[in-house]
Amino acid sequence: MKPLIALCIYLSAFLLLSACAQESGTIIAQKTLEQPKVELPVYPDVVQPEQPEIPVYPTVNQPEIVWITEDGGQSQLDFNPRVDILFVTDNSDSMKSAQANLIKNLNRFTNGITNNKMIDYHIGVISTWDSSERFATKKKDTYQIGELRNVKSIAGTDSKERFVTKKDSAGVLANTLKIGVAPYAEGGPEVEEFFSPLAAALDKSGHAAVNEGFFREDAQLVVIFMTDADDSSTRITPEQMAQTLIDFKGGRQDKVSVYGVLVNAKDPDSVKDWDLRVHPKYHPECFTGQKNNGKCTGFGPERLEEMIVAANSGAGNPKQIREQYIMSITSPIFGTELGRMGDSITVKTLEKQIFLSQIPRVDDAGKLMLRVRYGTADVLAQGKGQLIPNKANGGWTYNPSSNSVKLSGNVKYEYKEGARFAVDLVPVPLAN
Repeated sequence: MKPLIALCIYLSAFLLLSACAQESGTIIAQKTLEQPKVELPVYPDVVQPEQPEIPVYPTVNQPEIVWITEDGGQSQLDFNPRVDILFVTDNSDSMKSAQANLIKNLNRFTNGITNNKMIDYHIGVISTWDSSERFATKKKDTYQIGELRNVKSIAGTDSKERFVTKKDSAGVLANTLKIGVAPYAEGGPEVEEFFSPLAAALDKSGHAAVNEGFFREDAQLVVIFMTDADDSSTRITPEQMAQTLIDFKGGRQDKVSVYGVLVNAKDPDSVKDWDLRVHPKYHPECFTGQKNNGKCTGFGPERLEEMIVAANSGAGNPKQIREQYIMSITSPIFGTELGRMGDSITVKTLEKQIFLSQIPRVDDAGKLMLRVRYGTADVLAQGKGQLIPNKANGGWTYNPSSNSVKLSGNVKYEYKEGARFAVDLVPVPLAN
């Protein structure tokens, strides 16, 4: 029995210890699980700054160099220089020798104009006028104020034409300009007027008028006064006459040139018309009791000179204009000065302005990318022709304010019948 009892006791103790061990492990585990949690600090989210976008730059390309040629259909590229030359000639009795001197040296005046194959010219003449009743009733010719004189043939007979053109010979021109004189005793003018017949000549240029066809819209207008007197028009001032001519050419002063073959105030009275002499009838202020009081030293064509300066005001200061546009009617070198005047008219007539449709570009060296060629249409179409130099004297210049090319009047052209201009340029690129 005892062993059995002992075994029972042993088994009971074993079971008791096992139970205690189980409970003890559970307690330890529970204690382990019930340890206080460590709270980690909560930090706000850090916002990373956005990376800046890298700008994408367009590829920089230099504008392509492309030469273009101005529209060949533009009439302004044609070259048909025209000039209408009007002589306003004094035909009073004192002008006989002066007219003879003009005819004697006429070839020196017309040489550059008539021998230049490019120039299409009209040359006509009107005479001075006298508004007095005496002149109106006694003058013998049938020409009215401002009427162009008829062209005279080689034989000296009148034709139906009123002005000389390229088809006429030098002899026809000489005979036409030699209008002769009308002495005072035979009804000739006493107090000469030049502005009034000039204004009338312009008025009589309309359709079916006596001067129709002489003045052309696109032609250079040249007026030449030839007298030993001064203008005596009472209703027209020198400035008004100059402006009338400019207005007649559409406001373009560059299309008007006025010259004078005149006496000078310092010339002796013997070579002047009576109205410029120190004479009691025409200048009573110079006399006291019919005796010369010594106050007057001489008179010149002041009104004509004022008008010439006003009409050519773009050509320099008054002194320069007088030197260029006025010559002495009594000059010992009359022919030379007349030739110089003719050359001046030729150069002015051959000047040309071409307006461009696009603005030319300048290259990296600062050179204008522009060129001017001259030649016939077929030659120009091949990119050839006479290349006109870029220079003021004997070439062309560019005017940025008007975007135009101006050709000087003394370019040495290789003349070709029907030739014209071509203007080549690289235009400034348009902004995108």
